[in-house]
Amino acid sequence: MTPRQQLLAVYTGGQPDTVPALADLSYWHAGHGGGKFIPGKTDGANRDKVAALLALHRHTGAAIHVNLGSFYRESFPDPIRVASGIRGESYFHRFETPVGTVEERREWSPVTFSWPITHPMIQGVEDLKVIRYVFERIRYAADWELFHAVDAQVGDLGLPLVQVPYTGLGFFLSRYAGVERTVLLAADEPAEFAATLAAINTAHARACRLLAEGPSQVLIHSDNLSSDTHSPPWVRRYSGDCYRTMTRLAHDCGKPIVTHIDGRLRGLLQATRELGFDGADAATPAPGGDLTPAECRAEAGPGYVLSGGVPPGSFHASVPLRVFDEQVEAWLDLRRQSPALIIAPGDQLPPDGELDRVTRLVARAAAARL
Repeated sequence: MTPRQQLLAVYTGGQPDTVPALADLSYWHAGHGGGKFIPGKTDGANRDKVAALLALHRHTGAAIHVNLGSFYRESFPDPIRVASGIRGESYFHRFETPVGTVEERREWSPVTFSWPITHPMIQGVEDLKVIRYVFERIRYAADWELFHAVDAQVGDLGLPLVQVPYTGLGFFLSRYAGVERTVLLAADEPAEFAATLAAINTAHARACRLLAEGPSQVLIHSDNLSSDTHSPPWVRRYSGDCYRTMTRLAHDCGKPIVTHIDGRLRGLLQATRELGFDGADAATPAPGGDLTPAECRAEAGPGYVLSGGVPPGSFHASVPLRVFDEQVEAWLDLRRQSPALIIAPGDQLPPDGELDRVTRLVARAAAARL
């Protein structure tokens, strides 16, 4: 089977011939002269970088699945004004509306090759009405022409996953407010907080329906979940209805949908499964995460796709190959319990990781017959 066929088999409840091996090499690529990812561009890794990414995947043999593009576009009617761009080493994104203006600012970090948020959009409760005004009026359009182009470009090397937008809680925690301010708003301004989450979730349900009804094969949702910030009770309380809606929309169109859990796993594997997701992308077990591979499968259940398995720090030369191999084999051993398994660096190969270890992982996966 080709990597594409293997991935499709896993995501749709079938059985591949071996455990599929994939990787997100975009972070490594950025750290090795690949250029800055521009947050304001909505096409994932930026279209000019995809060819180089695919060359890295051909070199390592790892399948590709994300950072190939965003297959929807946003637009805003008058009188909303949206502006974004680069000012030196800073990036900004601003919404101007009749009820106020909010702006996000980021600073480029040459250490992490990323854009940490230094000024979130939401500074106080008065900013919530601006966010609601925007999301009550936002419009979405699918870009299936781009999807078909990317799908053809990837070929058998992988499977482009179609990403649907954050939930309201995901936006607050990861982007718009940060963890501390989100918790304070939920406690001090519960009605305003709930109304703003509802406006975002309602808008994003429209985007999810649009993407599920098109030629997508597998959907992926990312709130960048981690149980130390997105505790399972909070996820159920503030995102549960949205997750049920998204997964129902996907399943009504015959599409599997997975979620991106790139942090602590305990409680979230069970919660996301119960809320309708078909699997978890970027799952990182101990020693990087908080569950062993066996505990991941026990919490997820037999039919829930587990994709990930090897902590990103283990790709560094300082980690003995014996230790790396043991971690790879511990994840691959899960295939004896269920074929709902993909192996990958969880979440990404870091810039100081070794590409040769990705190739080594791919070879071991290929030998793990099912």
